[in-house]
Amino acid sequence: MDIPVNILALILVLSVLIVFHEGGHYLLAKLFRFPVEVFSVGFGKRLFGFKWRETDYRVSLIPLGGYVKVAGLGPDESDMVDGTAQQAAQVGARWQRLLILFAGPAFNIVLAILLTAGSFMAGIEVAKYQEEKPVVKHIDSGSPAEQAGVKVEDEIVSIAGRPVSTWRDVELDLGMAPRDEIKVGILRQGQPMELVVRPEPRTKYDIGYTGLNPDLPPVVARVVSGYPGEKAGLKQGDKVLSVGGKPVSGYYDIVRKLREAAADFDTTGARPVEVVVGRGGQEIKLLITPRKEGNSWKIGFAPKTETIKKSLPFGQAIAASVDETWRQTRTTFATVGRLVTGGGSMRQLSGPIDIAKFSGEAARTGLAALLSLMGMLSLQLGLLNLLPIPMLDGGQITILLLESVARRDFSLKVKERLLQAGFVFLVLLMATVLALDVVKNISF
Repeated sequence: MDIPVNILALILVLSVLIVFHEGGHYLLAKLFRFPVEVFSVGFGKRLFGFKWRETDYRVSLIPLGGYVKVAGLGPDESDMVDGTAQQAAQVGARWQRLLILFAGPAFNIVLAILLTAGSFMAGIEVAKYQEEKPVVKHIDSGSPAEQAGVKVEDEIVSIAGRPVSTWRDVELDLGMAPRDEIKVGILRQGQPMELVVRPEPRTKYDIGYTGLNPDLPPVVARVVSGYPGEKAGLKQGDKVLSVGGKPVSGYYDIVRKLREAAADFDTTGARPVEVVVGRGGQEIKLLITPRKEGNSWKIGFAPKTETIKKSLPFGQAIAASVDETWRQTRTTFATVGRLVTGGGSMRQLSGPIDIAKFSGEAARTGLAALLSLMGMLSLQLGLLNLLPIPMLDGGQITILLLESVARRDFSLKVKERLLQAGFVFLVLLMATVLALDVVKNISF
């Protein structure tokens, strides 16, 4: 049942974003009295539509895209699809053509701000720790953070020279830069220090792993089937109060106390550890014999991540949305920059399978999650269209700027060659992203 919902959500989400993008081109073209020949939702064969004045408003066969054909802007993606490029007289001034091209990405960025603000107004749930001060509560053994010299209770105050104030900042900046050597500023007992952390690529998306962990409550969210905890009677919702007779204050405190209790298990063999939990207002003692996996002794449960609901009035929602949009803009360009220089990973790019999955999950979660996802996708659609690649708005903008410097229009043949080169590049890029999409999401 998930797959049909995912596909429908993908078509809905992309159609809204692309119609808004092309609507930007359309409105500016109409404002400057440029002839608009076609406004198409989708590419390929025309399925149905209507003609009003000089414009054919249509829905086309392939739903994952769309275009507006404006006479006088030169060859574009519609010409690659229809094979109709002709040497046409230029319409309007270059500055007008530039504004028409900029309008699509600009409309997407405005839409991103409005959608994200809508998600804040609807009330979006976020992990509580992500909004908290980034004070380290646990460091995985052998992790990049441990190797860099980070200690428990260190407060992270900057990453790559940029101040950070929440765990969300830390996870985003370190997670999107696997393999990079990143300067991390910390406060240790009030004294500033700078360490170098090199995140390792983890997960199918090559997200940077550091081994840094925030404060999580000592509450059982899920008991792993077949593990010692389940066999001893540990239940979802239990709050762990002590391990081995020592009180605990958080999830990672449980990990430390369990490690201390099992310090001699390699030589003496595993034995039961007393774990006291709070359940229904009562304290219950459980005897759990940990299981060794790798270098760790585990009892088998996942911690609860507390969430908070951010619901804001209109003015505050707009302000929060602008901040979030700027944060995502910076991250997007940093990711593109690492890809260009060879330091990034193509696995961090999402193709149609990923986007369909995320869209379906957001639709099932609720309105706030769907608006948030659509805002993020709208922003990325707008920003990526500004890249100087032929067939994208940014490529045509670059050609217009070069024509302005040369003080002459390039020939149709030159523009077609650039368009064809951009088309080949984008096809190869999409094929690579799609192949990685399949590998990430389909088990063989």
